[in-house]
Amino acid sequence: MKYFKYKRLMKKRKALANFEILFGNFLNKFAGGDKKLLLVFLYNVNAVITFASMLAPIFVYLLIYFFHSFIININPFYIATIYFFITLLFTDINNDDYDHVELENISQWMYKAHKIKFQLLIIKKLLLTFGTNILSYCFFMLIFMREFHFSYITILLYEIFFLIAVFFTIIVKFLWSNPQIVFLFIHGPNATKKKEHFIRYKNDLHLDQYQAALSRSCQNRTYYLYILYTYLFAVASLVLICIIHFYFNIHKLIIISVYLGIESAMISLISQGIINSSKLLNDCNLSDFYYIKKFDQKTYYENSLSKFLSRRLIVILISYYAGVFLLYGFSLFSAVTVLCSTIIYFYTIKIISKRVYRFQKLSIEDIKNNFFVYFFNPLEDLFVLGLPSIACSAVAFYSMKFGSIYPILFFFIVYSHFLLLYNFLTKER
Repeated sequence: MKYFKYKRLMKKRKALANFEILFGNFLNKFAGGDKKLLLVFLYNVNAVITFASMLAPIFVYLLIYFFHSFIININPFYIATIYFFITLLFTDINNDDYDHVELENISQWMYKAHKIKFQLLIIKKLLLTFGTNILSYCFFMLIFMREFHFSYITILLYEIFFLIAVFFTIIVKFLWSNPQIVFLFIHGPNATKKKEHFIRYKNDLHLDQYQAALSRSCQNRTYYLYILYTYLFAVASLVLICIIHFYFNIHKLIIISVYLGIESAMISLISQGIINSSKLLNDCNLSDFYYIKKFDQKTYYENSLSKFLSRRLIVILISYYAGVFLLYGFSLFSAVTVLCSTIIYFYTIKIISKRVYRFQKLSIEDIKNNFFVYFFNPLEDLFVLGLPSIACSAVAFYSMKFGSIYPILFFFIVYSHFLLLYNFLTKER
């Protein structure tokens, strides 16, 4: 187990280095000893937040159970099941513990540690990743189904079928994201032949050379998984609108508030996933740094990446058009909402694209082999791109209170103009 103790130590050192870069201006105001203490404190805070995020499903299921009758008259079974499978699909298991560069090292270690220990290690990792959510859902369904007088046999059969479905979902997701590890898991050590499939890039006269390079560099499983998420979200959102509005008769003021509220957050999430899957953007940050500095091509790079992402995610914008017209038909509200959604769509992508090339305040040491750190911006994700998701419940409340669509309309007009202003103010990074 020495190899994985070494891995944990290296991950901690990398995390401390990342905090030193992210909070460099603040930390440089302190002396060496105090700086070290602050770094350790930030690392411990991050560990607590990570642990708390693992427990988040427990609180979500409790809220669904205790407040469903006060908010909307809907069976909590549907909300809990939808929440569970959404979190299951979006939970990332393609982390650096399974980096293909280290597969040969793992293979050599397996000769000494034996195959069974490696398999148990992978199972432990998956249980830590998904275990809390699965157990929370199972306990939630046990309590909920007993309240509605289901027999223990029925509950047991449901839980068994549920666990089988989850098992196959995780296996398919794991196989898609980490085929090399699955190959090692089944066949044992020294079986490190990389199994990848690439879809050949078709020449497109409408794409310039940089966009063509982006297309080629994204031809991997992770990229196509995020594209699948894009289409699933587009289709599922329309299906859910139909179900909860026409079948459960939930007021469309609530639906439209939540529907519009998650647009920027969803686009941000999928855009960042696609960017992180690009080998070009991950491996060429140093050459891009020198090229942009020398030839002042920052705007060209940003526009190229924005166009690339806009074309890949356009199905989300189309689904928003369809959803708005489905609820409100052809009206002035629909026209203004479509305009706001379009502005939010394109300027969310522009804001995300700018992060990739924000070299103005960074040195070459800051970005060397550290793509994720300078691309990472949690405050912007939360307070700029996540703002509608946070505020949509308040918007829905005021719309219901006044019986009017104008609070929703006013909020998204203000938010779309806020994104325009924010994009202008952050022109140079």
